[in-house]
Parts: sequence; structure tokens; C-alpha cells
Amino acid sequence: MDLLLPGRFEDPGTAYAYGRTLFEEVAAGLRSATVSITPSARHVGVTRRDTFRNGFGEAVKAAHEEGYSVLVRGAGGGAIAAHHGTFGFSIVRPAEDARRGIKERYDEAAALVLGAFSRLGVEEAEVGEVRDEFCPGDHSIRAGNFENGMKLVGIAQRVTRRATSVGGIVLVLGEGDLARILSRFYAAMSLPMRSESVGSLRRLGSKAEVEDVIAALAAEAKLRYDAELVPLDETTLRRARENRAEFLVSPPL
Repeated sequence: MDLLLPGRFEDPGTAYAYGRTLFEEVAAGLRSATVSITPSARHVGVTRRDTFRNGFGEAVKAAHEEGYSVLVRGAGGGAIAAHHGTFGFSIVRPAEDARRGIKERYDEAAALVLGAFSRLGVEEAEVGEVRDEFCPGDHSIRAGNFENGMKLVGIAQRVTRRATSVGGIVLVLGEGDLARILSRFYAAMSLPMRSESVGSLRRLGSKAEVEDVIAALAAEAKLRYDAELVPLDETTLRRARENRAEFLVSPPL
């Protein structure tokens, strides 16, 4: 298993294109199974289904008013928001090597994150849904209970005949800004979203910075998969830059 730590893409479109390029390279046999961990750029990520919802245009307008670009992501779930206080991760495998079902992949991603949290002394986190959370799902990682808890990590999957990917977004700090934009975005589409459900490790009491949590997750990946750190090659980066515009949603006129 390879480990990629490409650093922060300041342009979220390039970050999304990088994720797809990585997936396609693994699917085509050009790259071995890979764990990728990437600091976030400011954006709102939506699903294809979101783009057909009533009020989506107003939601996009609200995001741009808050300084967040809107991009369409390949995984399922619902809308997410990210900025300097979050990071994304993914575990990408060729389909023939996966030997896992949907639940097993969710469990694997959650175990990887919880192992990293344990390295940082965060023991309160657990797998479970939070009431009226963003991108709702019973494989979220939360602190607290369903009714009043807060979401720390959202996890989603992408599955094709040639490759699988499971990963998500880890909220380290800055949950107040994320709660504000997500509340506006979900309200515009008349979807439930409880602002108090947007959590972070900082809100939980951790002093860890984004770089600390990324390092802990990388160390956990090295332990669990015997993953070896590899550099991001110029070919992958060039493909990502060339395709960045495909993911961007234009603001309404």
C-alpha cells in the first residue's frame, strides 16, 4: 500500500481532480492501492443528487456569499463543507483486491481514524449517526449520543467495477464557520441540519492542529497497511490541474 501526502491544494477544484485522478490511476492498474491524506481548501462539496434539489441555486449563492466555492464530488451522502481546519482522506483499491463489502469498507475507514485519534489521546469518539447532521449516515464518527452529539468525521464511498474508495473529512477545528455555511446551505434546500451537530476535535477539548492529526493518521496507515510514503508525481498533478474546472459549480446569475 502506498501513502500519499501531497499537501494542501489551495484550489479546491484541483484537489477534487486529484482525488479522481488517483482513483482512475488505481482502477487502470497504473498505481497500487493507496491511502491519501490531504489538507482541505475552503469549499462546499455536494453530490450529483443535490444539484437537482429545489433551492440548490440559492444554496450555491449562499455558499459564494460566505466565500466558499461549490464542487460536485463523486462519493455519495450529502453536502459537506471544508476549510483550513479540516482534511480529507481516502483508501483506494483495485476492485479485484478489495475483498470487502460496503460495511467492511466503512468499518475499515472508521477503525483507521479512531486509531489515529487514540494516538492523540482522543478516546471519546465512536461510530454512530448524529441527529440532523450534515451528510447524514450511520457510519459517521461522533462524540456524544445520537440526540445531542456532534459529528467529527463524515465517511462516504465510491465503488466502480474497477476500483473502490472509502474516506471522508475530519473536522479538527473551526467548526463555527462550518456550522454557519452548512446551516445556510441545507436551509436553502429545505433539508434538516442542526448547527450544533457540527463538531471538531478542538470543540471536544483536543489541542491538536490539523498537521498533528494528519501525522497521526499517516502513522496509523503505516502501522495497519505497512504503507510506504511516496511522492506525488508530476503526471498525476498535471492531470489534476487540467481537469479542475469539471467539478466547479458556477454561481447563479
